[in-house]
Amino acid sequence: MSAYPIPDNEAERQAALDQQHILDAESDEDFNRITRLASQMLGVPTALISLVDRQRQWFLSRVGLEASETPRDVAFCAHAICSDEVMVVNDASQDERFKDNPLVTGNPSIRFYAGVPLQTPSGFNLGTLCVISPQPRQLAGNEQQLLKDLAGMVIQHIEARRNSYLCSLTGLKNRRPFFDAGLQEFIRAQQKGEPLTLMIFGLDDSHGFYTRFGQQQGDRLLQELARQLQSVFGESALCGRVSDDEFAVLQTSLAGQEAVAKAEGFRSGLALQGWVMEGVRHPLPISLGTACLGSDDTSFKVLFQRAETALKQARLSGTSLPG
Repeated sequence: MSAYPIPDNEAERQAALDQQHILDAESDEDFNRITRLASQMLGVPTALISLVDRQRQWFLSRVGLEASETPRDVAFCAHAICSDEVMVVNDASQDERFKDNPLVTGNPSIRFYAGVPLQTPSGFNLGTLCVISPQPRQLAGNEQQLLKDLAGMVIQHIEARRNSYLCSLTGLKNRRPFFDAGLQEFIRAQQKGEPLTLMIFGLDDSHGFYTRFGQQQGDRLLQELARQLQSVFGESALCGRVSDDEFAVLQTSLAGQEAVAKAEGFRSGLALQGWVMEGVRHPLPISLGTACLGSDDTSFKVLFQRAETALKQARLSGTSLPG
């Protein structure tokens, strides 16, 4: 039996959390501002935005706590997400649920806890906005409403972030989330000494295409390119739409030369295939820039800049170039 309660809709709740694409992402000032406000306005040393994952609670933002996550079986928030109401624990050392909890008996010596569920518009509790103190205390009525209001702001920011995460037209990651995920892959590849190749495909005259053939055909072209990218490069690759007319693929499973050859094969195949409308085949000029992870790449940004530079050179020369 689990040491913590499980919400009745746990499978759907977890799926809703996964769909936010926010776990292990870098926090930003919108979230940090809210935790600072919660700590300062309630006069407590610790405030957290906690997301309750399968086996852990992970802190999207934190004030007054060093740890970035804890196991779910010791998380107060694992209890708080089972209700839609504010959960208040005035003195954890006197509460049967928590008095033997290592977060109570040891560091950070929790006594007071108050957590508001972070509920999506669809009714799923992703985690909590919570405040913690090593001193027992009460939560006044106006403080409870304050926490609820701040939790509402957290959900608004999470929803806005999710809506900006995927390109609404192609379903691929937008530029920022592509960079976030690319950074993780970059670090992993460096640590393990594994190959990593970034490819950027650019439509050379997307504006002209839209002008000649209209919005509907232009959108269809972008959607088809996204579909083919995912089909050809598969689940082992990270795909994104990084600008209006540029698609990036981060390939992790092939050595550099193999990945570059695969990318060029994809590009030349698209160019040869063209775009067929009403039985007429129209040219589809596409350029490619690639960059393979090397010892001089000090960051994912450097790798990306090399691939973009190679793409620009390819567009100028009419050839595909490595970075």
